[in-house]
Amino acid sequence: MARISSTLLRYVVAVLSIAAALLAAKASVSFLNTEPFVSLFLCSILFSAWFGGLGPGLLATALAGLAFDYYLLPPIGSFAIASKDAVRLIVFFVPALFVVGLTVAQRNVAISLQRSRRQLAVALEEQRKTEASLARSEMSLAEAQRLSQTGSFGWKVATGELIWSAETFRIFGYSPSVTPTLDLVVDRVHPADRALVRENIGRASSEKRDFDYEFRLLMPDGTEKRVRALAHAAKDAQSGFEFIGAVMDITAAKQTELELRQSEQRFRDFAETASDWFWETDRDHRLIRVSRESRIVREGIGVAPWEFAADRDEEPEKWRDHFADLAARKPFREFRFRSVRDGGPTAHLSVSGKPVFDSAGEFLGYRGVASDITARMRGEQAEAALRSAQTDLAHAARVIALGELTTSIAHEVNQPLAAILSNAEACLRWLDRGPDHVGSARRSIEWIVKDVNRAAEVIGRVRSLARKTDTERKIFDINEVIKEVSLLLRRELAENRILFGLQLSPEQLIVRADRVQLQQVIMNLLMNGIEAMQSVSDRPREMEIRSQRNEAGDILVVVEDRGIGFSSENSERLFNAFFTTKPRGLGLGLSICRSILESHGGHLSAFRRSGPGSAFQFTLPLHQSE
Repeated sequence: MARISSTLLRYVVAVLSIAAALLAAKASVSFLNTEPFVSLFLCSILFSAWFGGLGPGLLATALAGLAFDYYLLPPIGSFAIASKDAVRLIVFFVPALFVVGLTVAQRNVAISLQRSRRQLAVALEEQRKTEASLARSEMSLAEAQRLSQTGSFGWKVATGELIWSAETFRIFGYSPSVTPTLDLVVDRVHPADRALVRENIGRASSEKRDFDYEFRLLMPDGTEKRVRALAHAAKDAQSGFEFIGAVMDITAAKQTELELRQSEQRFRDFAETASDWFWETDRDHRLIRVSRESRIVREGIGVAPWEFAADRDEEPEKWRDHFADLAARKPFREFRFRSVRDGGPTAHLSVSGKPVFDSAGEFLGYRGVASDITARMRGEQAEAALRSAQTDLAHAARVIALGELTTSIAHEVNQPLAAILSNAEACLRWLDRGPDHVGSARRSIEWIVKDVNRAAEVIGRVRSLARKTDTERKIFDINEVIKEVSLLLRRELAENRILFGLQLSPEQLIVRADRVQLQQVIMNLLMNGIEAMQSVSDRPREMEIRSQRNEAGDILVVVEDRGIGFSSENSERLFNAFFTTKPRGLGLGLSICRSILESHGGHLSAFRRSGPGSAFQFTLPLHQSE
């Protein structure tokens, strides 16, 4: 539609131009008494042909000829043409057609020139864009080569000409101003690889086939590079062969590959030398891979681990929880169970695993590690048996000590019993004297209650020492235990004429321990001191027990006596089981005491005093309240 409108417009302009020329001519006749019809018509024809082309120019010529005949040729006002005036009309048409042809030719030339200019401008713009795109591509390629440490090259076999990219120059360590040659390449190759490189170059130039090989470069600073060269063989424009390829700096990749192989080998060595092995299961929890052979998992590929478990019926709740974790795809740690395979002995296993998923989140199975903890379990069982034996032995030692203190215990109990009897008789006498002496009788009863409590305390201390119970650790002040044991041994100290001193810390020394066991330790140390002074007659028999905090912030309890002491050669053997310096001793007391203290995180030691006698001390960690 646009083209039709444009064509119509050109014809309309042609008609209007002739009409304008006619009007101008008529006006000139009327006002100037001149008849410029021919010149005005030729101008209109020229304009119509230039503006509209051949068709509008011919239309304007035809209209001008009609107007020329109508207004200038007799008879005026008629289209009739006399034979004598036909020549004038022809003479008009010939110049007019010449003007049309010349104008149309010039118009076409102008249009062609304009179109050529536009095409040239478009071509120049496309060329500019192409050059800019090519520059960007070259820049991107250079940057990509720099980042990937990959250079490009071309090699014309016939001439030996090499064309390198900037990255290739950098890889080989040459300046871009240097003309690359095969000799420069070989000179940069590591001496140990030069023969191989020359062989590869010769084979590539003779066989004219693609090549791909690796070699080393020895740089001027002494460093080595690992490079890979690969190229495609193709025919060049002169019907010869050329290679288009790339050279890559693979030093970092080779180092990473080496470290990965070393890491894998290290991991493999750990797996092969460790007591653990690694396993993997599929979606159905069947074993599909183990890191090494084992009696326990031999022939276990394709079966679930619980199929060779021996305790599923014994511990159903444990297995029920484990199956729930597997169904929920949860990781698990140190799941223990017993295993029996091929009629062999029972083995204890500890297994840890985590679920494995693919990139889409699909569950693939489990991977983990398994350990044969049979020896550990047997060791724990043996240790438990040893602890039980130590407890029994400690209980026996306490009973023996109580047997030795029978006289002292009896005295401690007899005193409040005698006082109770005396106060009860006094109470009866006061009651016999009548209501006026009820107050005195009441005081006697109060004394009876006090003595009963005193006797109960003595019996309670004896029972706690004699009772065989499991270890029960509670929080208490160790000064209280020292006072309790001191009261229990008060008569034993008095009968042996021992001056006993207590220097206890004014602050509370809170421990978390088994009270009965600490009573046994303190009583044993005090009894050893009492026995060590029984033969002393040339000096006062003195014993002291002190409690305080040491420089490390721990509790320190010291028991000193002025007895016979011990020799330096026996100092290292005092705490050995069954070693004793007493004629009737069993040699178990100090050994048991050290075991008790070490189980509480403490330590027992002995040293000789500067004067006569010896000292035993032990430490315990101070309990810090939360």
